[in-house]
Amino acid sequence: MIYMIKCALFDLDGTLVDTSADLGRATAWVLERFGREPKWTDTDYRAFVGNGARLLLDRAFEHSLSDKELDEALELFKVRYNEILLDNATIYDGITEVLDYLKSKNVKLAVVTNKPHQSALLMVESLFGKNCFDFIIGAVEDKPKKPDPYSANLALERLGCKGCEAIFFGDSDVDVYTAKNVGAEAVACSWGFRSFESLFAAGPSVIIDNPSYISKLV
Repeated sequence: MIYMIKCALFDLDGTLVDTSADLGRATAWVLERFGREPKWTDTDYRAFVGNGARLLLDRAFEHSLSDKELDEALELFKVRYNEILLDNATIYDGITEVLDYLKSKNVKLAVVTNKPHQSALLMVESLFGKNCFDFIIGAVEDKPKKPDPYSANLALERLGCKGCEAIFFGDSDVDVYTAKNVGAEAVACSWGFRSFESLFAAGPSVIIDNPSYISKLV
């Protein structure tokens, strides 16, 4: 057991929920609106995810848009993605059981994601219910995104926990760096959108390949 864990912070896309299909569909739709031929595979879209929707689009457009065009693309993406975000989104096997276990141990739960905040709220409350997580924070305009510690620190404050009392689960180097930036244990989840090699390079406390291992850490 990791010492004095009172709260668990979770990334959303690629950690709790497989959202790659609908993120890719929404991005392809935006590409077409700009007269571009979508050429990316599901594997490509998985690699683009992790730093927020704006960077996802920037990568999909191969950094070819002006700031104004990218802002316009982002607004189109938000509208389209919110229309389809639950079409193919699925909770990873074993996640629901692990969350129930953590709650039985009185561990407070939060979602800390770079997904736009309203999309994150809608997804989490639709798939997990309104009372599963104690706090949910997504990307908000004019506020820094992960790996900046802003959102994770806000979650810790709302949960009444210190960084040293927290464990952070995520599927990308962004999440590992976020955990380190708030002093939390960094657990990399290899079932998500990133390779084992990229997770290992970020230097997490541990890498797990199945949600069942979460109950062995807390």
